[in-house]
Amino acid sequence: MMTLKRSLAFSLGLLFLGLNAFGDVWYSENFDNFKDGDIAGQDDWKTAMNQKTCQIGSEVTRGDTGKSILVTENTMVTRSFDGTHDGIQYTSLFTQREKGAGTMLFYIGGDALKWGGAAVFNIKPDATIHALDGTAGQQVAQGKFGEWHHLRIVLDFKDRTYDFYVDDEQVADDFGFRGEGGKGGVNPSLSWIFFGWDHPTALTNYIDDIEMGDGEGETAGKPQAVSASDKLATTWGKIKQRL
Repeated sequence: MMTLKRSLAFSLGLLFLGLNAFGDVWYSENFDNFKDGDIAGQDDWKTAMNQKTCQIGSEVTRGDTGKSILVTENTMVTRSFDGTHDGIQYTSLFTQREKGAGTMLFYIGGDALKWGGAAVFNIKPDATIHALDGTAGQQVAQGKFGEWHHLRIVLDFKDRTYDFYVDDEQVADDFGFRGEGGKGGVNPSLSWIFFGWDHPTALTNYIDDIEMGDGEGETAGKPQAVSASDKLATTWGKIKQRL
């Protein structure tokens, strides 16, 4: 039979592995607990590039209940993150746009907030999805109006490149950072995201379930069979049973 000491060591090992299996996510937000109205001023979200604030609402969400961010013309917001998030990092989010003449812009990068981000991509008025390879933009996917699309960006801050996935299909491989070499400085690590549209042409776009973390984030945006808290509670229960 397994001794008490071995049993405790084994269970603590499971606990450690369980925590680390979920330890790569360092930001996750579904906005369900935000107040309706301006997102600027909530949980360190701020306006960006001298534009107005985006809005929080429950009109369109992923799932039957909850809230999302509404992006319209002349609105742009940003959030910065503490710590050093270098090496391989990912950003995952869901987005849905409606018909309109505006373009939905996304910027992800580090150091000072700037147009010269690391990964820069957008959704055009015809719902095509474009991404920048360095300073050269190209279409990488075709979106659909009124449908949620899952975007996952995997950034390599050592090689200064990123991969881009749309609905789990890779659409860009080793695209160069936009901010390297003259468009506003470098991006040493992942420390901010901003998005919106800085023009008066009409835009209606929703964003929900933003997640960021270490590694490539292969499971980001997918249902998890066991949450981190459930895994912790289950493992601790097993430890107590063995004591």
